[in-house]
Formats: sequence, C-alpha cells, structure tokens
Amino acid sequence: MKILAKPVIRLLRKMRENAWLSGALISLLATAFTLTVIENVSLAVLAENHLSDVRVAMLSPPRPQSPNIAVVLITDETLANYPYRSPLDRLLIANLLTELEQAGVVAIGVNVLFDRPTEPDKDKILYERLRSLEIPVVLSRVSTTSGFSAEQIAFSKDYLKNIATGLSLIFRDPVDHTIRGSLLKLVQGRTIQLGFAATIVNALGLPLPQEERIFIDYRPGPDLETPPFPVYSAQEVALLPRAALENRIVLIGSDLGDATRHRTPLSVLESSYSRDLPGVVIEAHILSQLFENRRLEIPSTQQKLMAVMLMAILGCVVSLLRVRLLFKILISAALLPLAWIGAFSIYLTQQALLPMVAPTIAFIVALILSAFWQWRTEFQLRERIHHAFGRFLAPAVVEQIVRNPDELELGGEVREITFLFTDLEGFTRLTESTPPQQMVSLVNRYLEEACDIAIEHGGTIDKIVGDALHLMFNAPLLQPDHAQRAVECALALDRWSTGFRERVKQEGIDLGVTRIGVNTGDCIVGNFGGKRRFDYTAHGDAINTAARLEAVNQRLGTTVCVSETTARQCTGIVFRPVATLVLPGKSNELETYLPVAPDTIDQQLCEQYREAYDALAANDPQSGQSFATLEVRYPEDPLIKLHARRIAAGDSGTTLILRKK
Repeated sequence: MKILAKPVIRLLRKMRENAWLSGALISLLATAFTLTVIENVSLAVLAENHLSDVRVAMLSPPRPQSPNIAVVLITDETLANYPYRSPLDRLLIANLLTELEQAGVVAIGVNVLFDRPTEPDKDKILYERLRSLEIPVVLSRVSTTSGFSAEQIAFSKDYLKNIATGLSLIFRDPVDHTIRGSLLKLVQGRTIQLGFAATIVNALGLPLPQEERIFIDYRPGPDLETPPFPVYSAQEVALLPRAALENRIVLIGSDLGDATRHRTPLSVLESSYSRDLPGVVIEAHILSQLFENRRLEIPSTQQKLMAVMLMAILGCVVSLLRVRLLFKILISAALLPLAWIGAFSIYLTQQALLPMVAPTIAFIVALILSAFWQWRTEFQLRERIHHAFGRFLAPAVVEQIVRNPDELELGGEVREITFLFTDLEGFTRLTESTPPQQMVSLVNRYLEEACDIAIEHGGTIDKIVGDALHLMFNAPLLQPDHAQRAVECALALDRWSTGFRERVKQEGIDLGVTRIGVNTGDCIVGNFGGKRRFDYTAHGDAINTAARLEAVNQRLGTTVCVSETTARQCTGIVFRPVATLVLPGKSNELETYLPVAPDTIDQQLCEQYREAYDALAANDPQSGQSFATLEVRYPEDPLIKLHARRIAAGDSGTTLILRKK
C-alpha cells in the first residue's frame, strides 16, 4: 500500500500546483465515470435512447411517400371469415400472390413464418403457387437460434426448398425494447444467412452494404398523417387499380394486435401511422434504406469518447474560470443548451446521432469535480495561510489574506517595508540567575503581551528569537501608513515594557529595559521556504539597519531609535533628533530620531533641546553651554546626557561613528 500511496501523494501535490494537470486528470476521471454510468445505469441509457428517438422522429426531413415499396397487411378484418387465425390460411396467401403478380409488382416479400402444416390441399396450392411465380419472391425463414423445435425447422426447410428466404434479424434494445437496428446478415462459422430485406435486395440484383449491422434510418412520410409507404389490407388488394401496386416491391405481413407490433423511434410521435409498427412495416423501412442507399450516421466508439471528453474538458474550464460562482452557473446554463442545440443541428444537417446524455453527464461531473478540487485546493491554501500567519497577524488581517490570497506574492517581490526590532536588555544574565521554569514562564508572558501589542498595530511577527521580536509592517498586506503604525507600535511597546518591568520587579525579578529599533526601506519579501515549508519573511539591508538601531540604543542611552526614512513618513508624532549615525559596518550617515509619546511630551524640553542640537550640528561654540544648562534642568534625559558627555570629551557636531555593534 505504501508503494502505491507515495505516487498518489506526489500526483496530488502536482495537481494542486498545476491547474492544467488537475484539469486533465479530472476530465479523464469524469469521462471514465460517465462511460461507466452510461453502460450500467438504465435511466441514463433510457434518456440517451429517448433523445435519439426524438431526433429521428421529429427532425428527419420529410420525404414523399415511397414510390418503390408498398405493404399489404393481414388484419383481424381479413381473418374475420376464416375458421382459425394461426397459422395463416395458406389459400389466402396463395391468392394474394396471384393478385399481386397480376397487378404488375416487381417483387414480393412474405414476412410470414411457415413452420407447420395446415390443411393439406391449401398447403399444396401455396407450395405450387410459390414455385410458379415469374417474379422474385422472398419468404421469412425459421431460424435455428429462435427457439423453434426440430420438427418446425424441418418442415420449414422442406416446404420452402428452392425458394429465396431470409431471416428476420431486427433486434430490440435490451433496455427499452425499441427496434433501432438490424443485422443484414447472420454469420455462423462459414455459413452466411441474409436478413429478410437484404435477401429481397439481393434477389433484385442490387448491391448490399459491407457491414453486418445497420441502424435503421426510419423513413418519415410527407406529413404526420401520411404513412411513408402505401399500406393496404389483404382484402383490398383485389379491388385496387393496377397503378396502385404496379412496379413496386410489395411486402406481405400480419397486423394482428400488440403481439405483432413493435416499438420504434417513430413511436414518440404517437401519430396514426407511427404507433408501434408491425414487423413487416419495419422490414419495409429497412428495405427502403437499402434500396435508396441511405445511412443513419452513428458515431463510432472513438467519436463518442471524444465528445464525452470534450464536454468534460469544457466543464473543467468553466469551473476553473476566475469568475464568481453566479457567472459560472450562468455560463453552464448557457453552454449545455448550446451543446444540445448543436447535437440537434448536426442531425438536421448530417443525419448523425451524436450522444447527448453522456456528454451532459461528463460536463456536470467535471464541473462538480473541478469545483470540489478547487474548493479543496483553496481550503488547503487557507489552512496554510492560517498556519503561516495566524500566530503572527491580527485575525481580521488573516481573514483578508484568506479572502484574497492573490495579494500574497509567494515568489518574492521588492516592497518598501518598515521593520521593528526589539531586544530585552540583560536577558543572558537573567537566564543564568533565574530558575528555568520561572524563566520560561516569564519569557512566555513577556512575548505574549508584546505580540498582542504588535498584532494590535497591524504588525507581522516575522521571527521570535529568544526574547527578541522581529516585526514587519506593510507585509504581507499593503499598509500605506506602515511607518506610522510601526512608530506607534514602538511607543506602545516602550510604554508597556516599563509597566511590565515594574510588575515583575514585585516578583523579585530585575528585568532590563526593552530596546527598540525602527527602520524603513526596500527589501525582498515573500516565501523563501519553498513549497513544502511556507516561511513568509523578508531579506534586505533595511532589516540589518533596524537591528543595528535596536542595538545602538545601549550606547545612546535611549530605548527607541527610529531612522529618518521612517520618521519622515509619520504625521502627528513628535520626534527629537538623536544623532547622525554611521552604524557598524556602514559607510553612509543616517539621521536618527527618538519618538515622544503624546502623553509625555514636554514642549519646553523639546524646543530647548532642538535649539541646542541645531547649534551643535552647526558647530556653534555656544552649544556646549546650552547642553550643560539643559543637563542641570533635565538630568535624566538620555539625549541631553549623550551630547553633554560627548562635548565634555571634546567631540563636536552631531555625527557619531560607531565602530562596534
């Protein structure tokens, strides 16, 4: 089972990744299912047969009444004055043969079985009459495969010796018992026995088709009330004018109620002449088809398979269209009638009976299977998205991605991203002095609350490394205000971390400050983990800069450091300039800022600091005095302390070159 399971799993994965492959396999599956249904479900066969019959009965072009064939029926009225109905009176048939020959008919076919003796005198009269006719005459022969006894077969063979005979080879459909086809010949080993109509054609010296089996092309009449062949009762023949039968092939048969009638495609019309037909009339249709060299085109097995496959492919295509469900329903509702109209039109123009039910089933099955596969694929994608982002994004954002997965560029794209890095000061020292179980609980609480704040501001948690958070804004979903969100998130984290330190301090844990670095820049963002491991992350120099800004807080004495590329995209936030930094490993200068929380703004401090900073940047000699004065007023301010210390050490300007991380 494992040997079989692995290829199947690989195939399913390829189908999920390749819409063309999935469509092809679904089409094959729908085709196989449809063919199985058509072969084994009687209702489907009945529907297909009925649609074929409707086309034959209603769309066959009307033809004039046949000038070549006439039918003479022995009816209940004919036998009203005879002492028995079966077998038919031999003298009646002998007299009919005489009257028909005198009427100038071309040939006679007697579709009556002679399988047992009747009255000896009448049997003899018919026997001699059959052999004295000067025109071709063909009689129905008893078949050895039709359930007749040995005595019946022997009598028929002897009675019809030296007379042209043919078998009745019309056959009923096993599902609905409708006669749609006939054998022209019965091949048994080296013996070939012609059918009744084929024997008449052969007796007239006309060519026969090569095939053994034909589908009967029932000849329509000129209108619904006119039969395709002149039909007379046996008692009328002697009264008919010579012109009525002259130069025609006349078939004699019985019409003695339901036992002698058969259902045909014409039965769907229920007109006076097309209700279930006597066997001899069906033979007249076959004879007419052979005489006029007409064919009813029935698609081959390969052609039917192609039609079913084509509709299955069409169903897949409709299902895979990137349109709303309502449009798919409307397209399907339009395509199926068009396909049926096409099938009817092809019969009208080419007399070809294309299958209709099987292609329809294939279309619907393929449509359903494709829709199910598409739903399954999308469901798995949703699960992957939930798995990849559910822990790192707000539920509303995850749902938006699920609804619009195309917004994710899984192959990677260049995008401007704002990155926020955090780090907990003294974490290594803390792990060495705190019991492991208590440390795990502390870190989990710390990260859980920090992540909640990040998600609340729309940040994506790219990574959690120990106690550090790596956040992204503007990915995976576009956020036009990503810089603003990131800075507000940094302020919220800074404020929260202060309160968190106070809470855990009461538990006897001396937690360090949380340092935060924020930077905005272009980078490549997307799925860098491959198809099996969905790892949505980013790569680029902007990330390294954010990490260095987080680390530089330790040297600056700050807790939050924001780059100029981020600060200039923010509105409504007060920023104090920190310094012009040359970060470790960098050569370019970067202006950095300290954002001020709205509830902690000291307007006077900000203004005085700005004046002193600008003077320092301009190398104004008075800047040292300005910072000294400010340090007295604001001894705890980290930026004032930073620059006052630098000036005291002999530094000038606002540029800081940092040699180490």
